[in-house]
Amino acid sequence: MYIKGKESEQVAENYLKNNGFVIHFRNKRVGRYEVDIVCEKNGVIVFVEVKSLLSDCHKKPFESVNRGKQKKIIRVADRLIHTYFPNHESRFDVISMIGGLKNYKIEHIKNAFTPEIDNS
Repeated sequence: MYIKGKESEQVAENYLKNNGFVIHFRNKRVGRYEVDIVCEKNGVIVFVEVKSLLSDCHKKPFESVNRGKQKKIIRVADRLIHTYFPNHESRFDVISMIGGLKNYKIEHIKNAFTPEIDNS
């Protein structure tokens, strides 16, 4: 059995805490959109999307964070930065997990994507 959504987010949260991150929010919603984890390390606010799969034979978990998903995370991040973290640097990370509940591999992809200016 692979690590499902809520379990993978708990594993990711523990991983982040063990690596010196302070957790501010988990499953933070803004309207219809959500970001899995909002944390901070060294004054940088980090928006983390967590993805897990049993195996990476067909694709890597982080490949699910496509442009559409990125745009949704960026919208949430924009609102949270303005509301809670003005004047903070920020970045977007993905924590990718492969394997079962007791035997998994974590890959922490820092700066997994960058927001683009939307002139529309």
